[in-house]
Amino acid sequence: MYEVSDINTYGQSKASEQLPETIFKDIATNGPGIVVLSSDNMIAYCNEQFEISTGFNAKELLQDNAGIENLIVAADLDQLKLQIKTLKHDADQNKRFGVYRLNTAGNSVKTFFTYLSALKDQYYCLTFLAEPSSTGFPFISVDTRKLFFEQLENMNFGTFEWFLENDRVVWSDGLYKIYEFGDNNVELSIEKIQQFVHPEDKKRVSLAIKKCLEDGEDIALETKIITAKQNIKILSCTGRMVYDNEGKAVKMIGSVRDFTEQRMAEQNLQRHVKELHRSNQELEEFAYVASHDLQEPLRKITTFGDRLFEKYSDTLGEEGNMYMKRIIASAENMRMLINNLLEFSRVTRSTQPFTDTSLGLVVREVKNDLELLIDETGTKIEVGKLPGIEASFSQMKQLFTNIINNAIKFRKQEVPCHIKIAAEELKEDEILMRHLDVRKKYHKIQIEDNGIGFDEEYSVRIFQIFQRLHGKAEYPGSGIGLAICKKIADHHHGLIFATGKEGEGACFTIILPEKQ
Repeated sequence: MYEVSDINTYGQSKASEQLPETIFKDIATNGPGIVVLSSDNMIAYCNEQFEISTGFNAKELLQDNAGIENLIVAADLDQLKLQIKTLKHDADQNKRFGVYRLNTAGNSVKTFFTYLSALKDQYYCLTFLAEPSSTGFPFISVDTRKLFFEQLENMNFGTFEWFLENDRVVWSDGLYKIYEFGDNNVELSIEKIQQFVHPEDKKRVSLAIKKCLEDGEDIALETKIITAKQNIKILSCTGRMVYDNEGKAVKMIGSVRDFTEQRMAEQNLQRHVKELHRSNQELEEFAYVASHDLQEPLRKITTFGDRLFEKYSDTLGEEGNMYMKRIIASAENMRMLINNLLEFSRVTRSTQPFTDTSLGLVVREVKNDLELLIDETGTKIEVGKLPGIEASFSQMKQLFTNIINNAIKFRKQEVPCHIKIAAEELKEDEILMRHLDVRKKYHKIQIEDNGIGFDEEYSVRIFQIFQRLHGKAEYPGSGIGLAICKKIADHHHGLIFATGKEGEGACFTIILPEKQ
């Protein structure tokens, strides 16, 4: 430990001749916390301010031969050792600063700004200044501090202080950049700044400032400005009054962030969403109207075709009868397609409210409706415990009917169809991964079969309307069933997707919220 007499002064003024002999001791006591380390990182000296800042007893630390590892949080030790090692070979001032967390008395942790300097005889002086914020530090080292401020600059962020006594406003460099001032030394007043507020927002901004001045109400608003270069920007502004010991308002402090790009992106997105919604609505209405209007001429084709076939089948001959059968079959296919289109358009047009729905009951009704098909094909369906959710009963029934029907349709001819239905609560990490609402509880229902399966590259295509992986002669259908399933899942704010392997079956996963 060094005595005050060991300290050399490199210049004396007239005032310095009057310095008390204890001045350097007072500096060491009342200045920042100081710890002197030996070359092996053992503590050789602690000043009084360090004791005050950390709650440690310097005498006990020295008697216990404590090392710096007794003070610094373990996660920060490597960083400090690297800093000491670097300082031995490079005296760059920038490499002397640091940010470290210390284990203080009472098992608490505090963040300190530090300055490391080399002393003679391979001793090091580590100066600590407590970081005063109560919110925690957003960085853990000088390097991350630099990165933090680089990111802050990219965010177009700035701060200000308005001194009320002389109506003088001081801006950070970030604000000059936001307002597109070429000169950072421009004298600013609140009146001059308000000239940049967009005419539409002047009244609102003036009222917010008035409330802050008179009532102490914090400012938190979004406003448009016209910059010095005549560009319109959207800013998010906050402001707060600062008072002296007598309760008199002395200044307003605040921050400003340029939200222009973000707001423009949001507005563009909203416009695209509205256009997409309008387009989808028009398509749905078209599908509904077209399908509905096609029913009448189709009925006439079917009716007259049947009559023609019944009355004149003997005179039409073999070729004529073949054509008539094809006409009637095509009309039937058309009827099925129209009905499916109507079902597809009704999913989101439905006014049926969501009610408490037992999915177990839904599956039982589906099995009853498909009982004949299940018996004819020898299908086995295993159903686990299924949850109750808020849903449209009829749409849930349609959803399970379509998937189970699909599993039976696309079964292997030589193997009995086996369908397993199981459910579980969706885990939190999967809720986050799938970008679902974390405030809701979700259930995952899986319907697995041992059928012909499909190639994974078609896992999205199978849910698109009119998309088929097989010919109609091989597997009849309209190509709308799974598209309806997807629409029902979307309508219930859920998800549906499928996995499979050709020749090894498929698994359909439905994710639905418990409450809407």
